[in-house]
Amino acid sequence: MDESLLPPAEKPGRPFPWRTSLALFVPAAALAAGTGLQRWLEGPQPQGDAVLHWLYWSGGSGLAIGIVVGMLRRARLAWIAWGYLSPFAAAALVWLATEAARPVREYLADRREADCRAEGRKLCTLREFEQACARRDRSLLGEPAQQVNEIRRWYYRGPFRPEQIPFRGAVLCSISASARPTTMAVADP
Repeated sequence: MDESLLPPAEKPGRPFPWRTSLALFVPAAALAAGTGLQRWLEGPQPQGDAVLHWLYWSGGSGLAIGIVVGMLRRARLAWIAWGYLSPFAAAALVWLATEAARPVREYLADRREADCRAEGRKLCTLREFEQACARRDRSLLGEPAQQVNEIRRWYYRGPFRPEQIPFRGAVLCSISASARPTTMAVADP
């Protein structure tokens, strides 16, 4: 047979990266199992520090998953140790990333407040808005966004600090003649 008529030989394919896939699967499965176990055994309102309990449940789940993976692969002790420690390592990485991003987030919040003041707005922080609401200081609050009978409402839409308001919305100040002023987070009206 003439070999020139045959297609060129294909390069051998790369084997599936089992070690890397399992190294990522173990912490993901452990954290998911820890969530389920905590919810099932402790209920929706666990006593004490819920995050710490979740990590403990995830560590135990990771230990079990590490034992199973260790039985299927070589380096059993390494997989068992990785199974137990990986939820804690994942939580530490998230914490480190959050801490590393904090100065940038604070810088951006400072810039937004400076821009707000440059625009000439009277209230450029949530704390200032809440204090003006508590004092019923209409000179700072300005004209109400809504007025129904004796109830007046103002909205603060930002700027916010990184630790404030975890959703895109506004803070409502509601003042009535007969009740104490209140503030609450609301969806942007």
